[in-house]
Amino acid sequence: MKNKFKSRLILTAILSIFIIVSSCEDELESKVFSDLTAENFFETEKDFNAALVALYSSFSIDWGAEDPGVGIWYANLYNANNRTYLMRSMLTTDELWNDWDADILNFTWGPATFSGTGASAYSRIRYVARATDIIDKIEKSSVNDLIKNRYLAEAKTLRAWLMYILYDFFGPVNAKINPETLSDTDIIPRWPDETYIGVIEQDLVDAINTEELPEKYNGTGDWGRAPKGLSRMLLLKLYMHKKEWAKAEETGKALINTGAYALQPDYQNIFTTPSNSELIYAIVSNDAVPNWYMQHLFPGGYAQGFAGDRLIERGGGWYGYSMPWEFYDKFESGDLRTNTIISEYTNSGGELVDRNNGLRGAIPLKYTSIEGNGPDYAIDWVIYRYADVLLSVAEAINEQRGPSDAYQYVNQVRDRAGVAPLAGLSKEEFRNAILDERGRELFGEGHRRQDLIRHGKFIEKAIERGATSASPKHILFPIPSDVILEGNGIIEQNPGY
Repeated sequence: MKNKFKSRLILTAILSIFIIVSSCEDELESKVFSDLTAENFFETEKDFNAALVALYSSFSIDWGAEDPGVGIWYANLYNANNRTYLMRSMLTTDELWNDWDADILNFTWGPATFSGTGASAYSRIRYVARATDIIDKIEKSSVNDLIKNRYLAEAKTLRAWLMYILYDFFGPVNAKINPETLSDTDIIPRWPDETYIGVIEQDLVDAINTEELPEKYNGTGDWGRAPKGLSRMLLLKLYMHKKEWAKAEETGKALINTGAYALQPDYQNIFTTPSNSELIYAIVSNDAVPNWYMQHLFPGGYAQGFAGDRLIERGGGWYGYSMPWEFYDKFESGDLRTNTIISEYTNSGGELVDRNNGLRGAIPLKYTSIEGNGPDYAIDWVIYRYADVLLSVAEAINEQRGPSDAYQYVNQVRDRAGVAPLAGLSKEEFRNAILDERGRELFGEGHRRQDLIRHGKFIEKAIERGATSASPKHILFPIPSDVILEGNGIIEQNPGY
């Protein structure tokens, strides 16, 4: 494959390439302006690469960037700032605590909370229009089909991912996916749920059915690019979200049957070995675009502590996030997954600090290969992996037929963790057990909010930990107030706001 997509250079090139890719006038209007036209663009594979960089920018773990279309700085979806899609998917749950954002902590957010300077994932609606424009240009390109089909599948996967993220937080939005109307200034209403979901599903099915799209990129120079495995994973997530259990089971088993992915023998190695066989997708990090998550975890006086048998030495951090002890105590005795968590440490004064004398919660480090004081590290951020597939299939089977055929999937995960297999449970007991198992296995990876909502426990858990303002409306975030005002009655607010 010529002009290979060197993923570790993608993010450092974003700002230089971003300004030449289509941009939009505001969050509501998806009008596309470009210095490039159908006549002078997308004539080579290099042109495809340049266009896709703008889509990948949304998924960066870097802090964010100014969108040249409006001159507004937007936070990226997967950085460690508490305003992002990734962190709000954890900080609104029982797995991660912070006191930097009282509205998130107490469930007191409203339509005005997430308006303005790109503090909301809603701003990514503009990138759906960009993806649509790119897909249209690829389809019209004269580049040979072997190259065109692969890039088209990749662009559709990224558009579907953006649309799914928006759906997860806000429900169906008024994204523009008709290339013929991208330049229209008319504000359109929000899509019907079924229609919106249908677009996501079709994009992912198209990508999965594209022979030219590789199943995975693990261990290659294209690591960081969206493979077919990501398309399958997103489709599985969509079906789980909609509780379409039969489709979820079928999609998950199809992913398993590819043989492309497998559990790592050692849980810790998932997060210390780049592009290992368990990873379906991870966001690439390097010295130019580092991972800041770890800096948020360490108390100010931290000096050293053990994650399993690994001594983690470094200076203090910002201590913004911690794992509540109530969640930490969900791990069974001997669970090897706790080897990625620090439960006590020695401070700079030589004093041992634990839950009894000042450590407000465990340190969910997970990435135990860090070296030096940071504050940032060149460590890829794990997004989707094979263990999630196994647990999802187990859940989907249980919801249809009970747990008998589901044990084989969840017990693969538990066996690696060094804990006893599940057996002899009722359907309801298995449902509760799988939710707990997902928490222990996938903590710190951004899935907990979706899991709690799917199990009907999101609001219940918030109230249990003191967020007494939590109510059913909080299952979705509000459409930002500036969007509602600009929509002038065309765009409906989510119920309760």
